Amino acid sequence: MKKENKIKFTIVNLITFSRVVGSILLPIYYFTKGIKYIGILVVILFLTDMVDGKLSRKWKVESFLGALLDSVSDKLFAFVMLAILTYEYPIMLMVILLEFIIFGINTLAFKENKNIHSSKMGKFKTLILDLNVSILYLIKARDYFNKIIPVNVLNFLNKNDYSISLVLTGIIVGTQLLTISNYSKSRMKQTTYEKIDKKELKSFKEIWDLLIDREFYIKNKNENLRKFLYKNI
Repeated sequence: MKKENKIKFTIVNLITFSRVVGSILLPIYYFTKGIKYIGILVVILFLTDMVDGKLSRKWKVESFLGALLDSVSDKLFAFVMLAILTYEYPIMLMVILLEFIIFGINTLAFKENKNIHSSKMGKFKTLILDLNVSILYLIKARDYFNKIIPVNVLNFLNKNDYSISLVLTGIIVGTQLLTISNYSKSRMKQTTYEKIDKKELKSFKEIWDLLIDREFYIKNKNENLRKFLYKNI
């Protein structure tokens, strides 16, 4: 990898990793400062999810490593922010439960050596989840903006906080149920790949080279990564 590409590669993955750091900081700030001080941080962390993907494609530094880091950071961030939001809106427990079910379906697919890729429905669900959760966090942080929010809007939010949360949660749950159905059908239709439990792993350097190789990623991004990590496959 060229020096310029290494710098771009590092920048993109640091942006992605910021969600891991943010996921650790969110509970600390919430229990010490309160939810209104983390509303903006949540929105910023959401924006990193859009920025890193666009930058990686623009700079042509996509990789399996970036995809894996993105997936892990997204899941960690999602569960942390939902857990915090549950303290404010207990109904969000339903959202967390359904996210665990989606995670469970993907885990079963992984154990069956099947592909684990977000479908269009899954990406749409994530978009709706991110948008609605951001709105709920900003509503909870409304006192922070009381100098710029019109009084009538502030009064409306104060009176309808819980009702708004029900509507937004209902929308999230609806997309989650559709995603569960979509992933379940996809998992059942997929062919199980060859068992690779007894195969010998490639060396760390070989695996690392594959994880950061853009051409390899572009060519095989729809394939099961595990089958490339073993010798004689």
